[in-house]
Amino acid sequence: MNLNQLSIIGFLGKDVETKSLQNGTTVVKFSVATKRSWKDNNDEWQERTQWHQVVGFGDGFAKLAERLAKGAHVFVQGELTTREYDRTIKVPNGKKVIEHQMKQLVVELKADTIRILDRSSNGEREAAEPQTAEPEMQEAP
Repeated sequence: MNLNQLSIIGFLGKDVETKSLQNGTTVVKFSVATKRSWKDNNDEWQERTQWHQVVGFGDGFAKLAERLAKGAHVFVQGELTTREYDRTIKVPNGKKVIEHQMKQLVVELKADTIRILDRSSNGEREAAEPQTAEPEMQEAP
């Protein structure tokens, strides 16, 4: 048996980015910050923020995207995924600029469920889940 399931609760770092793939599938992308606090050896509080890149496929996530604004408190659950793409960087070399292509690794939480934990004006919580199987993403972030 295998299981690849990640659940996080945190706050959005910026507004959601919405795109459409060539096949028409809607993609939402955003980052979520989670924090961990602890006392160090000097009995002083320390804090560490971890950023998680989230991607969701489908119309259900697209409808929720307008409420996913910077600072929103969210619960996200899904599969931890990795992908690579070719990234071109420009390196100055005297008066010339050399273009160099390198592999870029992207680690994302591919969402199955996104729930907004902030209370909406009518006192209900909003959630979205994919409606169909999602295709592999074809573009760089």
